[in-house]
Amino acid sequence: MSIVENATRSGSAAREDRPAGARPGEHPGGGAGTRPGEYVFDQAWDRESERLRTNEAIWDPGTVERLERIGVAEGWSVLEVGAGTGSITGWLSERVGPRGRVVAVDLETSRLDWLRAPNVEAVTLDIRHQDPPREAFDLVHARMVVQHLQDRPGAVARLVRALKPGGVLFLEDTDSLPLFRSATGEDFLADVKAAGYGLMRRAGHEPRGGHFDLAAVLDLGLEEVSAEGRAVMVRGGSHQARHYMLWLESLRSRLVAQGLLDEERIEAALREMADPANRWLSQVLISTIARKPR
Repeated sequence: MSIVENATRSGSAAREDRPAGARPGEHPGGGAGTRPGEYVFDQAWDRESERLRTNEAIWDPGTVERLERIGVAEGWSVLEVGAGTGSITGWLSERVGPRGRVVAVDLETSRLDWLRAPNVEAVTLDIRHQDPPREAFDLVHARMVVQHLQDRPGAVARLVRALKPGGVLFLEDTDSLPLFRSATGEDFLADVKAAGYGLMRRAGHEPRGGHFDLAAVLDLGLEEVSAEGRAVMVRGGSHQARHYMLWLESLRSRLVAQGLLDEERIEAALREMADPANRWLSQVLISTIARKPR
């Protein structure tokens, strides 16, 4: 069975957390809310693609560095989970070449339409409920995916089952503790962070997700396990800062509706993020790399 057939057969499960006709991030009654187990970022938001692209701009250099360290080579079969707008998928496509293949999965795959390479297959698949093909891939990579799932160990086990014996699992998830630490003050945007991450956590996001990735692969008995963190300094008004502004904008209606922040505070925070005089630390992105036993 191909991965497309597998995803299609299980496709009804991918929608079971949302009543028919309700958009992600909304209750069926139309009020802005976030339910446990529901992905916090609205895929239908008109700036979601930009939010994803700015996130890729922050983290892609470090991801590529680690993929090169892993030794991704021509002819490899790769599963890219949570492909976003396809920046890493495109890099992998070039690296594995015409004898390899990249299966890029996401809840919304239309953002991958620009990828015309014959070795790329874009598939709608929800890793919460659906299994990729077993023992089919030399590498499985997921960045900022597992931390959003309620059953993180179950999702990691699905990804491990998709690896060939000896294949490599590469998970990247964050620790949000240092986010917005700044020379301006230890409490720079602290209230905004608490409100935004509080809302995300109620939807199932784990702010220490990268730590749980490491625990999961150790529990599953993977070998050659390593984990390391990286962070970037963000300057206000930069392309990187734009990502955090879009993060806040994407949550804005729910933050206001739930009384977590008011419009005045959000506008003030956006001005602070746009000010080049401000610099702050990103989350720490923890990269966990491990090999499936042969």
